[in-house]
Amino acid sequence: MKPGSNDQPDVRLRGVVKRFGRFEAVAGVDLDVARGQFVTLLGPSGCGKTTTLRIIGGFEQADDGEVVVAGEPVGRDETTRHTRMVFQSYALFPHMTVARNVAFGLRMDGLARPEIASRVEAMLGTLGLADQAGKYPRQLSGGQQQRVALARALVTRPRVLLLDEPLGALDLKMRKRMQTELKALQRDVGITFIYVTHDQEEAMNLSDVIVVMEKGRVAQVGTPEEIYRHPVSAYVADFVGETNLLPAHVVASTPSGLRVSTAIGEFTVRADAAAAGSAIMVAVRPEAILIGPSIPAGCARGRGVVRSRSFLGSLTRLALEAGGTTLTVDSPGLSAVGAGDTIDFGWRDADALALPGSQP
Repeated sequence: MKPGSNDQPDVRLRGVVKRFGRFEAVAGVDLDVARGQFVTLLGPSGCGKTTTLRIIGGFEQADDGEVVVAGEPVGRDETTRHTRMVFQSYALFPHMTVARNVAFGLRMDGLARPEIASRVEAMLGTLGLADQAGKYPRQLSGGQQQRVALARALVTRPRVLLLDEPLGALDLKMRKRMQTELKALQRDVGITFIYVTHDQEEAMNLSDVIVVMEKGRVAQVGTPEEIYRHPVSAYVADFVGETNLLPAHVVASTPSGLRVSTAIGEFTVRADAAAAGSAIMVAVRPEAILIGPSIPAGCARGRGVVRSRSFLGSLTRLALEAGGTTLTVDSPGLSAVGAGDTIDFGWRDADALALPGSQP
C-alpha cells in the first residue's frame, strides 16, 4: 500500500494535552497519520515528542483531547491495542532465548503453539535472525538486539509500530546501517511506523513525513524536502539542517520579494509582502552561499574574512565573518581557501528565505 492511500488515518490526534503538574508536556497536538506512512516526530529534548508517542501507545493518558488508532478511541478503559512499541533500551528478557523473546507477545495473546512457532520462524527469517534463535540477548550485538526487539513487536501484526529512539544506543556506523534496514523493513511489511528522534539527519533519511515539535506543539508537518526547503519559522529552519539566520528589517516590498536590511547589507529575499520596518529572520542554507570572484550578477553580495576551515570529505566548511556576523559556508570538495583569507561571497535571491520568529 502506498503511503496515504487510505482515506481513514491510522492515527488521529485532536487537541491532545498532557500535563505533569504545572508543566504542559503536550499542548494541544492535532495530527493525522495515514496508513502505511513512516512518520517521524522530531525535536529537541523536552519538546513533547516521546510523551505524544506514549499517548498514542496508551502508556500515558491524555488530560484533554481525542486519540484514535485504527478507528478506535484510545482511552482509560482501552484494553485492546493496535500498537506495539520498540524502546531505545530494547527491553528484551535476558533469561529468554531470541525465539522465546519474539514469541512472548503471541503467548500473551493466547495463540496456539503451532501458530506461534510458524510466525516466529517467519519473522526471524525476515529479519535475518534465523541462526540466532537459540541465543540469549547477552550473546548478541547491539544491532542484533535491536532486530530482536523489532521482531517481537512486528510478529504480533500491529496496525501501528511505535519506535522511541531505537537506534540511540548504537554507534554511528551501526546506526546508519540500521536506518537502511528499518526503511526497507517498513516498506516490506507495509504498516505504519511512528518514530521519535532528535536527530534531524536520521529523520530526513527515514521519513515519508516529518512532524517538527516545539514546546509541546506541532511546529510544522511535511515531507523531508518540504521541511528543509520551505520551513515555516526560524525555529524549524534552525533545527532541521544547518542554516544561517540573519536578523533583518523590511525596507520595502517589491515584485520580486522583500528588500531587507541586515548586518551584512541590503538584499532581496523571496517572501510575500510585509510592512516596511517589520522585523523578520532571513535564512540561507550553507550550501547556497557562493564564494570567489565569479559570483553571478544579480546575487546578494558581500565580503568577509575566513575565521576557520574544516575539510569534511565531500565539502569544505568555512566560518566566514562579515559585518560582525559569522556565516557557515559549505563549499563542494576541497577548497583552497584558508583561515585568514578575505573573500567575496553571495547568494541568489531565491535561496534566501524570509521567516517569522526570532533567533532560536
